[in-house]
Amino acid sequence: MSEFFKNDIPDPGPAEIPRPQTDPGPGRKNETTPDQAAVAAILSYIPFLCLVPLLQMRDNEQARFHSRQGLVLFIIEIVAGIFLIPGLSAMIWKLVLVLALGAAVAGIIFGIQGKMYKIPLIGDLAEKLKI
Repeated sequence: MSEFFKNDIPDPGPAEIPRPQTDPGPGRKNETTPDQAAVAAILSYIPFLCLVPLLQMRDNEQARFHSRQGLVLFIIEIVAGIFLIPGLSAMIWKLVLVLALGAAVAGIIFGIQGKMYKIPLIGDLAEKLKI
């Protein structure tokens, strides 16, 4: 009866759970798909969310391009919001906000299309950022 319960198979030990590979290995970069680049471009022009692609997709040239422009637009929007005072200056800053929102929409459209269109003035400022 003791031979019936005897286990001839060695115990393999605890099973290891495979971990997702985050490091692609030496000499290989994490590559993003065109869909991920389009989502990054969209996020780049949404206030507060422009920092996500800037911090998460540093190796993607298109995401970095759009996020720098989005960051400059975000700073302009913050300044315009702070200096929004009654009177003539309010009308000027409202115009700045409308133009910034229009540029953000244009950036989203070009980002979805996969184009790297430089927004006038904003694109030049964004290129000077050392990010």
